[in-house]
Amino acid sequence: MLDGIDVFRITGARMRHLAERQNILAQNIANADTPLYRARDVKPFQFNSALLRSQPGAPALQLASTRPGHMGRAREGVAVTADRAEGYSEDPDGNTVNLEEQMVKQADVAKAYDLATLVYRRGTALLRTAAGGR
Repeated sequence: MLDGIDVFRITGARMRHLAERQNILAQNIANADTPLYRARDVKPFQFNSALLRSQPGAPALQLASTRPGHMGRAREGVAVTADRAEGYSEDPDGNTVNLEEQMVKQADVAKAYDLATLVYRRGTALLRTAAGGR
């Protein structure tokens, strides 16, 4: 029902992205002692992909690229990548997980998720007020 309203659709996409990132970070922490395990992370959330994702029956929106530096349309879904290509903090056993770094990233995810839930709750409160409820 609320997916037809952009703020709920975008906030929901952001929350799904953050949940997937939290899952990947948890896997990194769980494999901190696994030899040859490479730390992974999720590509940053693309606001334009959540905003421009077409709804059933609605025309698809496109970004206009008027200059070479403009972003193009992002793909659907979450892309998981290697956390660090250089592996500058690789352990002797080949593991690239840095526990302190993973914990900081998890705290960032928790903070961003709290903000997204606040936006969602405020949006529902606004709808309730508009409908005449408390």
